Amino acid sequence: MTPKQSTARLVLYVLIAMLTAASTGLQSLDHTDAKQLIGYIIGILVTGLITARSYIDQTPNQVAKPDP
Repeated sequence: MTPKQSTARLVLYVLIAMLTAASTGLQSLDHTDAKQLIGYIIGILVTGLITARSYIDQTPNQVAKPDP
């Protein structure tokens, strides 16, 4: 896998994880409660960061090193 393919895959995985996290709590969210809204947004961001970290931890062995 090339670095460009790896980056595209990372973006796709993070986007899917964040959209999934956003859709699961959307119906029970009270938009007038600022504390609940901030917690909801932070939860979505943390989900994206955890997904990115797990992908980055697994990927270095799969990405081809560029020729010097």
